[in-house]
Amino acid sequence: MNPNMIDTITRLFADRKLSRRQTLAAGALAAPALPSVAQDATPIVLEATPVAPDADHGPEMLFVQSFQSGSIVPSERAEGRYTVTLDHGLGETIYFSDRPDRLVGSTPTAAFLDGLGFPEENPPNAAILTRNPNGDSNMAVVELFDPVYDAETATLTYDISVLEHWEDSTDLAFTQTPVDVGTIGETFGSAHLFIDDCADEDITCVTSNSDGLLGIIPNADFDGWCYSWWPAARCLPCQPWNRSFTSASEYWTGICRARFCPETWTCWAGTFR
Repeated sequence: MNPNMIDTITRLFADRKLSRRQTLAAGALAAPALPSVAQDATPIVLEATPVAPDADHGPEMLFVQSFQSGSIVPSERAEGRYTVTLDHGLGETIYFSDRPDRLVGSTPTAAFLDGLGFPEENPPNAAILTRNPNGDSNMAVVELFDPVYDAETATLTYDISVLEHWEDSTDLAFTQTPVDVGTIGETFGSAHLFIDDCADEDITCVTSNSDGLLGIIPNADFDGWCYSWWPAARCLPCQPWNRSFTSASEYWTGICRARFCPETWTCWAGTFR
């Protein structure tokens, strides 16, 4: 594998994530007024302490899954997608980060899939590199949906679709030109899947029984979501970095209460529930 390929894939995903964040920010600015949570009440916005620019920031990760063989067929669940089956995996998903963190490790694949999340509206990006029996290799740039993992056989299936307009991201120079998934072939030999970092989304602030939306903390306020591998594989707000689910939930619940909750109400960071 060409050593420059990983760097190129990383830059591709970084550019796409930036464009998505810009879209999310524009959506937040144009969002309509939030619904009231009581008959005669509307959400209240209070000034909160801003995040310090030098607050600790979570690492930006790239993930790798490797398999001995695989197959790909048109999806029966969604038009225009394919179902890829990846066999005889390692049972572990490798994660690593660039400078300055330089973190390397692995997470059991089942836990990784649960923690990363695969939302239909904002699926993970991935590059799949396959090698055919004749020795030829192909690479496709895709989005991942609906993972199903069989831990006993270390077999993983995804629904995938070609990542639209990936070639418009930058003047990226792939040493191997990405192809349409349909040209990879029905079966292939070894395969490596390079998966992008956590998806971006806003934090919702809700009433204690979660039946009313009080407010939204925009994704830009905490610079997106970062992967925490310990004590449990989860995506958590990047800044300030609270690497455990409990500490992150408590921190952002506090921000929700400071921004949106009158003294008589109790509210929570609903995204973490």
